[in-house]
Amino acid sequence: MRPRAKCVRPRARSAEGPSPVTRTVIPFRRRGDKASALATFDAPAAELLADGRAATLSAAQFGAILTRLRAQRDELGAIFADLETRAPSGDTRLDTINADLSVEASKGLAHIDWLIQHAETCAVTP
Repeated sequence: MRPRAKCVRPRARSAEGPSPVTRTVIPFRRRGDKASALATFDAPAAELLADGRAATLSAAQFGAILTRLRAQRDELGAIFADLETRAPSGDTRLDTINADLSVEASKGLAHIDWLIQHAETCAVTP
């Protein structure tokens, strides 16, 4: 059984400026190291951390994941809108495929919306 994630409210950022964490070196994984799903978020997370937009590496990775989810939601939303506005082609098989794709895109959007909503109410704790 997987342990449940701890969900806490994000802390307010300090008025004193960036955290001392932003001045530390963040070691990147080697290019061949695909062991971690977070590997693709290292560079965007490091940027968030260096810019002072995240207090910890975990929070920066979390922010990078949310950014990617929002971008994917926008892409899928555009695909869904296109599918919904297509006129019937007259080919029953093609129209069935388009209808099925539309249903699945709608389900995908609902799932991404749920993930984003849930993620926005939680914060990563170090």
